Parts: sequence; C-alpha cells; structure tokens
Amino acid sequence: MNRIYLTPVVKQILIACVVLYLGTMLLKYRQIFDLDSVLAMHYPLHPDFRPWQIITHMFMHDSNGLSPHLLFNMFALVSIGTIVERYLGSKKFLQLFVYAGLGSITLHIAVETVLVHNAIGEWFPAFNSLDIQLNADNDPFTYNPRYTQESFEIVAKAYFSKLLGASGAIYGVIVAFAFFFPNTELVFMFIPYPVKAKYLVPIMIGLDVFLGFGNFGWDPVAHFAHIGGALTGLLIVWYWRKFDRTNFF
Repeated sequence: MNRIYLTPVVKQILIACVVLYLGTMLLKYRQIFDLDSVLAMHYPLHPDFRPWQIITHMFMHDSNGLSPHLLFNMFALVSIGTIVERYLGSKKFLQLFVYAGLGSITLHIAVETVLVHNAIGEWFPAFNSLDIQLNADNDPFTYNPRYTQESFEIVAKAYFSKLLGASGAIYGVIVAFAFFFPNTELVFMFIPYPVKAKYLVPIMIGLDVFLGFGNFGWDPVAHFAHIGGALTGLLIVWYWRKFDRTNFF
C-alpha cells in the first residue's frame, strides 16, 4: 500500500480546515459563539462583513453535523494538492491556492451583484434601504410591495447567504493539475471508471457552468465560485509556464 506523505502547505491547510470545522461545531453545539458569523464570507454590503473574511472563508466548512463538504474538499486537497505542491514548490502552491480563492470570491460576488441589479434596478443598494429583516429562525422576510417574490429571493440570497469552503481555491489546484498532468487518469465520484484529467476537469467545470446559470432552487452550491477559482488557477499556471520557465524546466 502506498502511503500519502503530506506536503507542508497542504498539511497546514488541512489542519486549519479541520480545527476550524471542529471548533465551529463545538462552539455552536454549546451555544457559545457562531464562528461562521465572523469568519465566513458575507456580502460586502452586509453589516456582518469584515475584510478578513475574504481569506478566512476558504478555511471554513459546513459545521452542521458530519460534513461531506469538508470531506470532499480535503480529499481533493490531499490527493491532488500534494502532487501539485511537489511540482510547483510550497511557495508557488500557496500563491496558487490563495489567488484561486480570491478569484473564486470575486466572481461569486460579481455575479450576485449583477443579479441584485437585474432584480431591483440598483447597483450596490445600502443594506438599510432593502427593508429586509430576519425572523427568530434567521430567515429573511419583507412586507415591502416593491419586491416580487422572485426579486426578494434574489436579494435575500445575495445579502444573507454566507459563503464558506475551500472549494474555489481547490478548483484552482485541480485545474493546475490538469494543466501540468493532462494525461493522468482520475476517478470522479459519479463516473465509475478513470478519465484523463484533460477531459474530466473540463467536464466538472462545464457542469458548474450549467448548474450556475440554471440557478436551481434545490441546489445550494456556489457554482460561480468554483468557476472563478478554476479560471484564476488556469490563468496563474499559464502565466507561470509562459513567463517563469525556470520553475518548470
């Protein structure tokens, strides 16, 4: 059996994500404090937004019980991230992870901003002007007649949803893997046989594009965050390959 030796940055990211997940779950269970409220990413015009959330949201995961969200992300980080880190080196791998995470949140917020504008005809409306409140279960509601049900749901989703998880950053890492090792075969959870990375990764991103534009009510995943991380990762490794060849040859 082959052992997986964790590379330095992958190991630190794994530890940070697991510790924050367990800490968030424990504090929430004991009703002491909700770490999501300060470390998960809020919409920039929401009163709970803080600048550090741009970084900290990458290390937070759904803490409501046993989290497949954390499990899948950490499995991808360990199985693929270690290979990419060995190839790039720890410094460049950390840059790739962080930049992909920033690209992820940038595209997500940009899409949410456009959707809000299309719903109510305003760019960057102040939170207090929305006339949306939270009930005892923290569900948003309004009696303002200027909202249709559809426009209300769009605005409420943008302003009240919290984004958390390493998925966007990991998509950047996965794209980098496909860029450097295109013919390596991978197994995706819903495809029962190996597929070369150069085919599988575009399929994954295409599925995110479909689900993102589909905007299905049953789907809570931030697909444009995935797409933003993937695009950023691709641009970074393309730039490094083209202009920084000493790192690869």
